[in-house]
Amino acid sequence: MASRLVLEPELMRLAVASAAGADLAEMERCLRGGEQAAGSEEFERWDTALHHSFALATHNEVLISVSSLLIDAGRQPVWGGLKRRSFTPERHRCYCTEHEQIVTAVRERDPQAARDAMRTHLHHVRRVLLGDHL
Repeated sequence: MASRLVLEPELMRLAVASAAGADLAEMERCLRGGEQAAGSEEFERWDTALHHSFALATHNEVLISVSSLLIDAGRQPVWGGLKRRSFTPERHRCYCTEHEQIVTAVRERDPQAARDAMRTHLHHVRRVLLGDHL
C-alpha cells in the first residue's frame, strides 16, 4: 500500500494529459465491470484492471512496468485474504463511487482532481485493509 500511495496518485497527472479515447473507453469498461461484479474475486479482477488502465493511459513504459509489479505484489495470499474478508456490499458501492470520481476527473482532464480522488481512494483502502494505525 505504501508503494501504491507514492505512485498511483502521482501518475494521474500524466494519465490525464496522455489518455487517448481508447484509454478512456478501457477505464469506463473496467469501471462498469466492477460495478456489476457479483462478488469479491470478480470485483478484484476489475479493480486491478481499472488501476492498471490508469498506468496504461500514461503511455510510459516505466510506469506501466511498475504498475505490473504492484499488481504482482497485490496477488500475495495475505492480501487476497484481507480483501475477501473486508469486502461487503457497502464497501463495494463505496469503492465504485470512488472509482467513478477518479475516472470522471480523467475524462474531464482535471489532473488535480484525479490525483486527489486517487489519494482519497487509496487511503480508504488502506484503512479498510490495514486499519488506521499507519
